[in-house]
Amino acid sequence: MPATTVKVLADQLASYCSPDQQFLPILNLVLPRLYAMGYWKDLCYELEITTPNGYFSLPMEAESIMAATVDQTPKNLWSQWHDYKVGGIPNSYSAYPIFGIVDDGYGPVKEVLPNDTDHSVTLRPISPNTTLPNDGSVYVTYERAGGTIASYVFSIDDSAAMDLPHYDVRKIIEIRYEGVPVPVRLEAVNYDLQDKNYTLAEGRGDFVARYRRFRTSAPSNGDTQKVFLLLKRAFLPLMSESDVVYLGNVNAIKCAILATTAEDNADIERSGYHWQVCRQLLEEEKDASRGAARQVFTIDPYSGNGTPQNML
Repeated sequence: MPATTVKVLADQLASYCSPDQQFLPILNLVLPRLYAMGYWKDLCYELEITTPNGYFSLPMEAESIMAATVDQTPKNLWSQWHDYKVGGIPNSYSAYPIFGIVDDGYGPVKEVLPNDTDHSVTLRPISPNTTLPNDGSVYVTYERAGGTIASYVFSIDDSAAMDLPHYDVRKIIEIRYEGVPVPVRLEAVNYDLQDKNYTLAEGRGDFVARYRRFRTSAPSNGDTQKVFLLLKRAFLPLMSESDVVYLGNVNAIKCAILATTAEDNADIERSGYHWQVCRQLLEEEKDASRGAARQVFTIDPYSGNGTPQNML
């Protein structure tokens, strides 16, 4: 089954929850575990990023990179420790060209602010909304030009935008969203020149902003580079009945709910059975969705085209 909504699933599966349980919290409990089990149907999508930097950050709805090209050239992906071990990291947010794309762990912002210029910070609505919601808070901890650490709370009202009172922000240390009902964006701009916007964080709900960052070689001559990515979706907490659930296998979700209920009742054997059936259902759905696109491993003793050499 393709992607569905919380309401559709609730109509079909709410009766499998215990009487003292609510369906939405249970769904938020079981879906992260299902997402982590594998690369299931509709959990992969493509994204194009244009950046002038030697790094890029994944959106929060992406968990990992499966494949990547930079300016139409396929690149190898390397783990976080790779260039530390091989040659040490450069002084800037970039990687040596021979390395391809290197995992740089997680950071508090989507785009890093240059620490030699002052910046103003603004909270804005995200299209199609034209005003901020009338509820929620965004907490920002930051470093000012003199090295002073400061904090500020955006107590969100229904205005068109809200500004941080200081205009000499050099570094963002932490961003927290609390009770924000719709997506909003926190961005910064060079205060003196007003020439470039930096997206710091965007989202809704309750979370601490953490963006997975990858380093690649910096574009030459100050140009931009296009990064085309095949990504695995990350699970984002569901908040309303209209939220999309990309993992739409109803029977697998039913087994996950039953497994969680069995765990709560200390019935480990029954729980393990349900999780096993759950994985089997997802594997079968993924296999059926592939059609003829299956990987076939063959060995040719004469080393023909498209096959590895004979292994003795």
